[in-house]
Formats: sequence, structure tokens, C-alpha cells
Amino acid sequence: MRTVVITACVFAVTAIAIGSVTASTVFAKDQDTAKPGPPSAESVTARVDKLFAEWNRSDSPGCSLGVSRNGIPVYERGYGMANLELGVPITPASVFHVASISKQFTAMSILLLAQRGQLSLDDEARKYITEMPDYGSPLTIWHLLTHTSGLRDVFLLHEVAAPRDDVFDNDAIVKILAHQRGLNSAPGAEFQYNNGGYALLASMVKRVSGQSLRPFADANIFKPLGMTHTHFHDDPAILVPNRASGYSRDAGGMHVAVHPYLNHIVGNTGLFTTARDLLLWEQNFADVHVGAPALVAAMQTPAIPTGWSDTSSYGFGLEIDRYRGLRTIGHGGGDPGYRAYVARYPDQGLAFAVLCNLDDIDPATLTRRVADIYLADVFSTPSAGSATSTLPHVSLSAEQLASKAGLYRDLSNGIFGRFFVRDGKLMSAAGAGTEPSVGLTPVNENRFVLAGTTLVLEFVPAAAGRAQELHVTGVGPKPIVMQQVVATPFAPSSADLRAFAGEYTSRELEVTYTLEARDSGLVIHPPGRADILLQPIFRNAFHGDVVEVLEFSRHARNRNGIHRERERRPGFTLRSGATVNGASDLANTRIEPGARFVSTHHVAKST
Repeated sequence: MRTVVITACVFAVTAIAIGSVTASTVFAKDQDTAKPGPPSAESVTARVDKLFAEWNRSDSPGCSLGVSRNGIPVYERGYGMANLELGVPITPASVFHVASISKQFTAMSILLLAQRGQLSLDDEARKYITEMPDYGSPLTIWHLLTHTSGLRDVFLLHEVAAPRDDVFDNDAIVKILAHQRGLNSAPGAEFQYNNGGYALLASMVKRVSGQSLRPFADANIFKPLGMTHTHFHDDPAILVPNRASGYSRDAGGMHVAVHPYLNHIVGNTGLFTTARDLLLWEQNFADVHVGAPALVAAMQTPAIPTGWSDTSSYGFGLEIDRYRGLRTIGHGGGDPGYRAYVARYPDQGLAFAVLCNLDDIDPATLTRRVADIYLADVFSTPSAGSATSTLPHVSLSAEQLASKAGLYRDLSNGIFGRFFVRDGKLMSAAGAGTEPSVGLTPVNENRFVLAGTTLVLEFVPAAAGRAQELHVTGVGPKPIVMQQVVATPFAPSSADLRAFAGEYTSRELEVTYTLEARDSGLVIHPPGRADILLQPIFRNAFHGDVVEVLEFSRHARNRNGIHRERERRPGFTLRSGATVNGASDLANTRIEPGARFVSTHHVAKST
């Protein structure tokens, strides 16, 4: 599900930063004092507790921690409150919504059906989801499992379409995706983390087995493993003993988090569980009781690089990576009010689960810091960010910083990112806006680092025939290259703006937008939703909430299967740089609805 962090091909900078900058500061002192050699049991628990100390109060949400070695729990503890209103503390038995950690259980459900011969991973998805169109290239179950389907992001499509009268659930997701006649990319062409694909897999489980995902997983996974406090939450009326309430925090203080999709959608999300139960699941990978050993091994086999780091790959609902030289297998989850991360170090027999009920906590970093303590005598490389933290820092003039500012675009995928100066510091933000943003530290005139990470950003000044570029290393196997779109803002006249006014219809979304010229920008009037103010960013392109980047063209383009009908009519295409949560929901996800709107009633008038 979506939060405000960046996409792989966009700004790895902000993605990693939003989740880790704060954590890097909090944990810096702990890293500095880490010493090799196995610490005593007392020092382990004291140092682990220190990591969670800022949330371990009666007025704060917090986290539940579980650590196991070879399937045996070695440390369990709750920090902070499960419910602030009732004064209930978090314990190892507290039940949390864990968002995308759900995916590995959906994947196992599909694998169990494959083991029984009821489906094959090579089957086309539309064999079972018959409403899906023929995209001209087979879109298989394997593609859905590995996030290589190329499907458009259904949650963003839902947000830009007209409000629905029915409940937004798994059936609604099938309907929306079935209306899309094109893809973001050909199946198998590239990794694009996609929540809708896993929601389709949940629907597939129901159609093939005759049971919805909740009873199927309960009978075939949770009960056999003794996960007695775990279920897929597809009914808001279900009572959940020991449930931890989810919270968000803003300038006004702490609030109960509101999640419009919780309780209705499963597959990509929807799992309720405890840290203790997740450790039972983790042991199933080493001592298999559910699923054939070959299928369990397949889940953990790298299928495609994610681009999230130099060593990151995706299996089936799991990320396979390395941390400080050691192999790790895990996944995160993030939704309003909740953040969670579970990771296993298979060669050391250690597993960690951190479940939190405050959505500005970074459980991925917490999990690594706990691992730093338990595996202090095993790690072969320094902790993340140590290389960049030792680089000398320099001071740059206001003019030098301003020369880096502007909107940048990754030409490989069209995703945007913005740099700007605030309070004497160069800031980076995903998309075309300025929030959320993180500060960068200069190490020379053109080179910057992000504290606490391995990211290095180098600006390459413009040359003849080429705009200024940004090269980002430390996020994947090859540098991300972005090019400055425009050095000065696009300032259309009133007449220019009126030329864009009119009604535009998307047949795939079954919605018509009215665009109105107003002041220095445009306003979208979506039916049944709040108006969206659009500000110009470069020629024929505007930025606004939800839609992110809206690009006009005078002729429809046949891109990714979009039909070239009404070619002489003006239209626009939505592009978005919004993504899944970076720290805990495996972000760096490109989201591009690709939905094209064609003018049906152009009202521009010359004056």
C-alpha cells in the first residue's frame, strides 16, 4: 500500500532516507560502541532495549520484538503501548497488522496449490482471472509472484478514478485491472513492485481452491505451524484479542491512523500476526513442515534483481539480500499506523521480527541494529553507511548549492525527482514536489552523500548538447542517471493555460475530468473527489497531489498498448512517483498508472 517514499528508478535518495535518516542518528552511538566477540546475555538485552528506549513509555506506541536461534526464542519483549486510550502495553502476544509481510503467505498458498497440481506457475493469470485481457504477451503466475507482471498500480488507479459505490476489495481490484488495456512494461521485462498482483493471487487462491485466502491459509499454513494468533483479516467485524491499535504522528501530535482499505483487501496485505508467530514461520524455512522442501527452496531463490541494493533480489514474496557480508532473507510491511519487518540470517540460524504500531518508526533499521548486537562476532564488513560517514564534509556557497537545484528526470522510465535549497542545505524529494524531503551532505563541489547510507550523488555539469545530470551510486548494480529537465520554471500565460481547459475522458478508468484554467495553473475537477490544483513544471507538464505529474500531448501515442484512437485530439497521461513505504514495505517501487485521458469537449478559446 502506498506511502510517500520514492521509486527505484526515481530517487533512491529519498526512499532510503525517509526511513533511515532518523534511525541512523538514533543508532549512531550504538554502532560506535559495538565490539567484536560474543557479548554476555546481560549486555545483549541491555543494548537491545536501548534501541527501543525512545518508544518504551506509557504515552507512546512502540514495537514488539522477537529473536530466535534455530527456532528457539532467545528474546521477546514489548516496548510502548498497544492502545494509548486504554493504557494497554505491548507484549510479545500483541497482534499487529503487518501489511506486505502478507505476501510470503500468499505466495506459499499459491505454491501449495501448485504442489497439489491445481495450477502451474507457468499458467497465464487469465486462465483463472478470466476477466483479464490478452496483453499480447503471456502474463503468468510467476510474473505476479516476482513483481514482473508490468501491471499498472491498481491503488493509484482507484484514487484517480471516480469514487465507487461498492466496497474497494479484492473483487473491485479485479474489475479495475481487467479494464486496463495496457501494461507499464511487458511481462518479465523488469521488476516493478506491484501490490495489485498479489491481490490478484489472493483471488486466484479463492477461485482455484474454493476457499478464500483466510480459511485456506488458516487450514494449510497457520494451524499446522501453531501460528494460533495469525489470520488474514478480510472481515472488519472479526474480534481480534490483543490487537495493537495503529497510530500516526504529525505536527499536531499523535492520532489514531485511518486506513480506508484495511479489513477488505488481502493477498498483498491484510495479515494480522504476532512477532512470536512469525518466528514459527521463519523456522519452517529451515525445518520444513508446510510445503514441499523444493517449493520452500523456490520461495527463497533469487528470481530477479530488485535494484534496491547491489545484492538485492526477489523470490516469491521474499527479498534475498546481504547485510554486512551475511545472507539475509526477509520482507517488510507498512500501512497507515503500522510498520513491520522480519528477517532471517539462514547461515547463522537467527531470525528477527520487529512489529510496530507507529508509522514513523523504521523497523528495518531496528532489525539490522539488533542483528548488529547478536552477530557482532560474525559480521565481516562494516555497518551500512560507514563508508560515506568517513568522507570529509565541505561547505558550499549558496550559489554552488543553487546550481544543483531543479527538476530531474530518469530518462529510462520517465520518473521525476526534485532538488532544492532550504536553510542553506541541498534537499532531495521524490516526484515533482518538495515533500517529503531529506538533506544531503556535500563532500566536494559536485558530490553529496546521504548520512547513514551508502548512497553517493554526483552532479555532472551540463556540456554541449547535454543538460546537467545526476549520477546516483550505492543503490543498485549500476548507477541511476537522471537529467535536469529545466533550469528555469515553466510560466505559461493565461492564454496558454486556457488552451488546456476542457473535458478529458479515460475509457479504462470510466471517468471524465474537467480541467479549468485558474490563476497561474490548472484545476482538475474529478467527479466525487476534491479538486486537484496543478502547477506548471515544464512545457506541457503540470504537478499536483495524487496525479503527481500530468503531461499533455497533442497526439495520442501507442505506448504500452494504449490505443491510438482519436489521434487528432489533445490528451494527457498520468505519471506518478509515489510509492510503497521504503524502509518497511520494500519500496523503490515505480508506480505508473499509464492511464491516458483524451479530450472529449475542448473549450479553449482565443482572446
